This record gives sequence, structure tokens and C-alpha cells, in this order.
Amino acid sequence: MNTTLLENERVRVAVQPDYGARVTSLLDKQSGREWIAQGQPSSNIGEDAAYAGDEAVGWDECFPTVSPWDAGHTAWGRKLRDHGDLWGRPFVVEQRTPTALRVSYADPQFRFSRELRLDGASLIARYQVENRAAASLAYLWALHGLLAVTDADSIELPGVETVSATYLSLGDRFLSVPELAWSKPNGVLPFTLDKVQPASSVFAGKFYAKVPSHTARVGHAGQWLELNWDQSVEQLGIWLTYGGWPGPGGHHEIALEPTNAAADSLGEAIDAGAPPLAPGERRDWRVTLTLTS
Repeated sequence: MNTTLLENERVRVAVQPDYGARVTSLLDKQSGREWIAQGQPSSNIGEDAAYAGDEAVGWDECFPTVSPWDAGHTAWGRKLRDHGDLWGRPFVVEQRTPTALRVSYADPQFRFSRELRLDGASLIARYQVENRAAASLAYLWALHGLLAVTDADSIELPGVETVSATYLSLGDRFLSVPELAWSKPNGVLPFTLDKVQPASSVFAGKFYAKVPSHTARVGHAGQWLELNWDQSVEQLGIWLTYGGWPGPGGHHEIALEPTNAAADSLGEAIDAGAPPLAPGERRDWRVTLTLTS
């Protein structure tokens, strides 16, 4: 698998353009911490592929859905696979320097591009999506970056008191609770959501929040990763799995996922009013990841 490295005095980033432009490493050279959840590429990348345990590593881009959804009655005209069209697919390298990489993926309906550029302790991700179809295209995008965490870490969402929950499992139980406190006792779980838990917790949950500052960070003293996203990106998805997914003994990782809608599928995004792309329209946005101490 071809790997492209971006590096400066503070950060080293590894990308696999041939495999969905997956980011496989985000290394803080100052602390020595690797922030990306590690794993090998999966050969399971067909139209019926499931984004399951072996696939859920690294940083992928979800577009135009996260959960699989039958979009046959929309302009997409087909079933959309789990976690979208992009992961595992070959991207074209358009520009490369020692500290920047611009790649794109295109088909007759859309073109999706992402530029990664290092600036000191920051990695700036610039996105553009273009509708190449003759009809409006609704879409759901999420930055699906799975992060390696430790029991010493906390997750900070400034200004957020509660989060909406779309999936909760604890041990062998599935819970149905639409809303939970973020950093205070929630009366449902034996811990607060802002504190990373050990894998022995056997917990997994998916949440959404509208973060007023458009900022989130994870880590502990001396080791922080901060995400900032554009005002046009209205929601943050939060995926937590502490030994609870895809089953007991599963992954120990989190994802902080800037997204254009608080939705797990394109159908839910449409229902939530996510604005579609008009024919020929292009849309741009940016996410910045910064290593701080």
C-alpha cells in the first residue's frame, strides 16, 4: 500500500492515497504520541462492504452517508454503502510537497477533494465537494477520524451541557436514552461522558452536539489534540467505544467528527434539512487539528 508522508519539526502525518486517502498516522514529535487508531487496510471494500471491526481504523472521510441507506428514489439512484463511497477507494494525487498533499476522488455524480497542509503544530484539512450531476444532490459528510486514547484522557466540548444519543450499549445491554449530560453524572452510566474509560467498561455510544465554539479537544496535561471547524459545519458527532464495539473485547478508541448534519444516514440528514448541492455547485469547508501542550 502506497504511503505518503507529510512532516515538519513538530508533526508527522501518513496518508494512503490508494485507500481512500486514509490518514494512518498523526504523530506528535514533541511528546511521541500517536493519535490515530492503528490497523491494516481491509480488502473488504466492495459495494456491499460493512465498515466493521477490521475496517474501523485510521481517519476516513464519510460521504455521502455514514450508515448504509437506499437512495434509489433520490438523485443518487442507488443504494449507498456503509460509511459512504470514499473509504478504501483510490484517490488521485493532484499536488504534493513535503508538508502538503491534495487528493481527489470523482465519479459522474460528484467530485470530492481534500488538501492536508502542515503549519507548525497544526494540520489544516481543506475540503471541496462538487455536484457533477444534472439534479440536486443531498449529502452527508463526516470526518471519521478514529483516535487512540488512554484512560488518562478527557474530552472537552466547551459550552456543551447535554448531547443527543443515537446508539448506546453497556455490557450486553442496549440502552434507549435520547439525551445525556456530557460532563456531569447522567444517571444512566456509571461514569461521565467527558472522561475516557478503560476497555473493561465494555461501552459504546454515538452522540451529537452543537458546539458553540466550533472547538473540541481530547487528551491530558502535556498531550492535547484540538479540532476547530468552520461555522458552516454545524454539528459534531462523537463516537466512543471502550471495549464495547463491535462486541465485548472490541476497539478502544474515540472519534470527534465534524459533520454537516446530526444524522447517521443520508435519509436522516435529508429529514434534518441538510442543504443539497445544486447542479454544478461547489462547497468548501475547513477543519484544523492542532497539537497543544
